[in-house]
Amino acid sequence: MVNSGGDSNSGIISANKVVTKDYPENIEHGFMVCGINYGYSVADEKRERAGSVGQIEQPSFFSDLSVRKTDKFRNRIIKWLKNWGFDLVTEAGKEGPLERRFFQCNWLDTQARSTEHDEITLDTLVKESDGFLGLLSQRRPSVVFLGGSILMNAVNDKRLLPRIVNILGEASEERIYLGDLPDYRGRRFRVRVRNFRNAVIIGLPHPTGSRGLSDAYMASIKLPIYAVHRMIL
Repeated sequence: MVNSGGDSNSGIISANKVVTKDYPENIEHGFMVCGINYGYSVADEKRERAGSVGQIEQPSFFSDLSVRKTDKFRNRIIKWLKNWGFDLVTEAGKEGPLERRFFQCNWLDTQARSTEHDEITLDTLVKESDGFLGLLSQRRPSVVFLGGSILMNAVNDKRLLPRIVNILGEASEERIYLGDLPDYRGRRFRVRVRNFRNAVIIGLPHPTGSRGLSDAYMASIKLPIYAVHRMIL
């Protein structure tokens, strides 16, 4: 077990942008959904070279499907949550307290076109973690969903874990959860969960970069009861 050395977060002064609407329910103790980076398209790169890259579009809230309907990252996480018993409202203006608790951000406050090559490494995530840690410290989320195994690797890294413990409290050891489908012969993706005193961090497969990942397989994964309780209490 890792123990917290206190509540001081001196040295963490920066915070990454939140790309969803602020609500009282997500300003503090909400549900963070964190990706790796914003992700350039080929067209974005061309605009950058031309000096005309604009601001990233801000969705009205995490579960609003009227914004970014083709956002595979968000849409797939919504589907996984639904399969785990959290049926989020997806019509703008109909959101309730549960939907308003979600906010979306990225670990890296920059853009790159791919996460499949050497541009983004574990060392990069650890060295450029101040923005993420600043947001973690400011909002104190009770649940953190990380999109991509490399992000959970960064959380567990000995260079970074003590700083996270300083924010979220003492941590248990990580636990691994696999799907249970009869006669399943496909690749077995993992959901990685680490429980802290004041939050639970859930490491998901990358929603847009995991080939062969089926919704049925993800639905068969049973989250630990303490993680479910964080979302319903």
